[in-house]
Amino acid sequence: MSQYEPFCTYGFCTVYPITCKIEFNPKSDRNEGDVVFKSPEKVNIFLSWGPLVKAKKRYSSLEKHANDSIQRIKKNQWVKEIELVQRKIIEVSAHEAIFSHVKVILSRPNLLPFTKAKTYETEVRCLHLYCNPSRRYFVLYGEIAPEKTTEHSETFEKMIHSFTCHKAEANSTNKSLKG
Repeated sequence: MSQYEPFCTYGFCTVYPITCKIEFNPKSDRNEGDVVFKSPEKVNIFLSWGPLVKAKKRYSSLEKHANDSIQRIKKNQWVKEIELVQRKIIEVSAHEAIFSHVKVILSRPNLLPFTKAKTYETEVRCLHLYCNPSRRYFVLYGEIAPEKTTEHSETFEKMIHSFTCHKAEANSTNKSLKG
């Protein structure tokens, strides 16, 4: 079982496994950016944020934002098949958030001519959240091989459960994904 410690920046916080290396996109600032939590096992979880007004201008709802993320996965040239395993509305940091879990079958051509394409499965978990008090949207997402799904699921749930996007006493009401 992993040990976790807090990660806080620009007024939002979560926990992450202490074995992870943290890398910011160099263009990140308080208003917009992303950070990746890189584990030694190559299990990466990304946290992105941006202006809420920008997200609301592009998407008519949080659900449309979450749906667009899945559509972008489908548009990847290597995606052969995609299955929505789970989609649910949960409460995170006193906000309604959408959790999605998808399985993706990818097919990449081999470099050698006249050989079959390599096919493999991966899973993607993502959380979309709009925070009016901080005037930002947040997206937490990660891709993982099926054999590491239990470990990834546990880490992802801990990160969601601990996530706070603004100062409020309501943060203790976060709901577990197990419900």
